Amino acid sequence: MPMVGLFWITDTAAHIGAPPNEPGPGILLTEEGLTGLGEDQSGRWAWDDIRHLTVAGAPVRSSAGKVAGILLDNVFTVAFGGIDDGPAIFVRFETPEGDVELTAYSAAASYAPAEFRLSQELLDTYVDGRVTPAALLAWGRAHRDGTPRRAEREELLARWAGAPLTA
Repeated sequence: MPMVGLFWITDTAAHIGAPPNEPGPGILLTEEGLTGLGEDQSGRWAWDDIRHLTVAGAPVRSSAGKVAGILLDNVFTVAFGGIDDGPAIFVRFETPEGDVELTAYSAAASYAPAEFRLSQELLDTYVDGRVTPAALLAWGRAHRDGTPRRAEREELLARWAGAPLTA
């Protein structure tokens, strides 16, 4: 399955972070809005009702030491028989009914800072109503052959947000 930024994209769906394993948490991204998946966070929120969406907790690559620490943690978890779904990503937003926090597991050990920033900017365009996830979902239907290289992922995120890629 292709991953572009924070998004796991298939030919039928897109998720922020990894798709959930039952009954684990997940966040489905649709043209209409967001859907919380899992036993503790079910619900649907339309883009028109979402305000001030932020993503927190995603493992953003800041140094070789931090990445090495994440990988070492994963090795110890597996070596001692544990199961680690990966770092949690928290998507927080406001609605007319109140604040919402949804959880998903990261689909990557770490994200490049530019990909994280572009992913947040793309989500901002959905919340602001400037674009919809239609282009992202159409791309997923046409590309089932794996995750593109970093430069292409960054270009896709910028294009889906309707903006030129900036350094």
